[in-house]
Amino acid sequence: MRFSPLTPILYLALSLTTVGQVTSTRVRTADLDRTPFTAGPLKITLTQFRGSFLKIGNATVEVQVVNTASEFTSFSPQKLSFLGSNNNQADVLAIQAGDKYWPAQDRRIAPGGRTKEFYALNDKVRLPARLYYDEKLLAEIVE
Repeated sequence: MRFSPLTPILYLALSLTTVGQVTSTRVRTADLDRTPFTAGPLKITLTQFRGSFLKIGNATVEVQVVNTASEFTSFSPQKLSFLGSNNNQADVLAIQAGDKYWPAQDRRIAPGGRTKEFYALNDKVRLPARLYYDEKLLAEIVE
């Protein structure tokens, strides 16, 4: 077998592309409420998730966020994004309570504190979908 001078370079390049890939956690929708995702000092759990309302309305999600840090930390719902299988992105539009809506704003969470909000998204989410927070892939949500 004859080796060329490029063989080690090709091997190294292939190794680096494998190491550099980010793998995400695959989570079934039924398991979302028991699966916290870590984003810095925040533990984010989707306690309720609906990709659409009767296949016609936009998606909704209830999010619980726990601050694991020893100082106040901000949670920004606008940094939460879903990318559906059809490549449509759904972002947090507003806080929803019944048929009332308020602008979704950043929340300062005390050390060890927990907060929970119900959000309306601006589009449907077709599964499987990728979940991002602050440009970081947290998970792939599957049926």
